[in-house]
Amino acid sequence: MDAKALLLLVRVGCLREQALASWTTRTDIGLAVAESATAAYLRLAEQQIPLSPERPAEEMYAACRAALAAAPGEKGVIGFLDSTLPLVARLAEEFGLPGCSPSTLRNLTDKTWARERFAECGVPGPRFRVLDATVTDPADRRAAVDGLTFPLIVKPADSSAGRGVVRARDAAELDAAWEAAAPFTKTGSLLAEEELIGAEISVETVTVGGRTVVVACTEKLSTRGGSFVELGQAVPARLCGASHAEVSQTAAAALKAVGYDHGIAHTEMILTADGPRIIEVNPRPAGDCIPDLIRLAGGVDVYGIAADLALGREVDTDALAPSAFTSGAAIRFLTGEPGAVRRVDGVAEASARLDPARERLVLLTRPGDVVEPVTTNLHRLGYVIAVGDDTATAVERAERIAAMVSVVTSPAAPGEPPARRLPSSECWT
Repeated sequence: MDAKALLLLVRVGCLREQALASWTTRTDIGLAVAESATAAYLRLAEQQIPLSPERPAEEMYAACRAALAAAPGEKGVIGFLDSTLPLVARLAEEFGLPGCSPSTLRNLTDKTWARERFAECGVPGPRFRVLDATVTDPADRRAAVDGLTFPLIVKPADSSAGRGVVRARDAAELDAAWEAAAPFTKTGSLLAEEELIGAEISVETVTVGGRTVVVACTEKLSTRGGSFVELGQAVPARLCGASHAEVSQTAAAALKAVGYDHGIAHTEMILTADGPRIIEVNPRPAGDCIPDLIRLAGGVDVYGIAADLALGREVDTDALAPSAFTSGAAIRFLTGEPGAVRRVDGVAEASARLDPARERLVLLTRPGDVVEPVTTNLHRLGYVIAVGDDTATAVERAERIAAMVSVVTSPAAPGEPPARRLPSSECWT
């Protein structure tokens, strides 16, 4: 290839180090990154597009548009964050770049739209109602969910990372759940869904020309109290053959229902007693380092595939179906009691147990931070990635090493600053 193709990443987001590691080593790609000017990883890109800390949408659009317009040859645009997908769609449409339909990308930021498409196409999911977040009268709220069976999951229709996802165990808790979810919606819509009971998994897929292949199924460890926060992931998910076929078919049906015909997707579902039931489709690579786990356990570079798809290059889907896993890989997240972080114990001891070539310990907090109750994925304090001969061994190893690390807190003193939210670009270990 005579010249490098330009791959534009619209914000790095959190826990995406491996994407940059994959792309910066490729000699056929010139990486441009639009990110906050203070982000440490910005300097790794060949073309840096620094943004102000507030990152207003029009600023991002103008900066990214200029970079694409100046690129003379092959180019592509990609995003990891749900909040940037409408911008990615806008840029792809304007420049005629490869990708899924821009309208599909825009629509999939609205869980209500997706839930309605699933229902129309017979894709199994929970019974649900669309709610107006501005409704305040308790009687009107109860009427809005009439016909649904408690417990209900109430959540904003347009948020992510577990923000504002709350369980209402009965009608008495509906008002509190409504109030907790409402601040996180920009569109003013909430969803109330009957709670699905069973193991939670996600299905990581590649779709080309409308054909979907499953790269991996990921098992999850989540809190199941008043809120829902993912505390662990592992691949390959421990499923029987029939279950693997069924979840693969359900994921493909969900993607077809929403018109997702090109790209990487991360589809979440619950394995109920009546079979898989869809939670949501995310039209992007999975978060929480799941692509890292797939690479460690199966040798598949999800981020490399994502780059090729964004650039319109051919991807051999036959080579991906099914992926051959030779081992297991797991991630476990660290949490701590609410309060101010005084010290983090056990880091050296835990690090000494890791294989530095394949495993890692990353801290997302440091002394002086103020830790909040864990109600979203943003409240996690670090993670351990570990590998093993199989999934069970990897999970046991990740949990054992993570348990060696203790984030020691005590009540915050008056005037102590709020928590510093450290993106992956500012992690320390």
